Amino acid sequence: MGIILQDDQAKELVELTRQNNRMLKDMRRDAMIGGIIHFVWWVILVIVLPYLTWLYVQPYLDGVLSAYQNMQGQSAQVTSALNQLQQAGGNADLQKLIEQAKGFLGQ
Repeated sequence: MGIILQDDQAKELVELTRQNNRMLKDMRRDAMIGGIIHFVWWVILVIVLPYLTWLYVQPYLDGVLSAYQNMQGQSAQVTSALNQLQQAGGNADLQKLIEQAKGFLGQ
């Protein structure tokens, strides 16, 4: 037993099917565009932003590193000067002061 459709019902059914197909194609296209935008957004977050941050922060980090290395060199010079003073001998109070300075410098 088959379904018998009248001409108007058949035309309406065909039109509804076409509308449904158009909506499905639009939904697929929107999903594809959304996926591409989502991918580009994550590329920006994961690659571009850290790179730009590094470009902006690097000069400041170089300055801090240079200052740290400079302080290390000066600390070595002070330690060397204290060792020379201690080897030269001298006053007992001066020896205590030198030992305190060495303790302060972590020597």
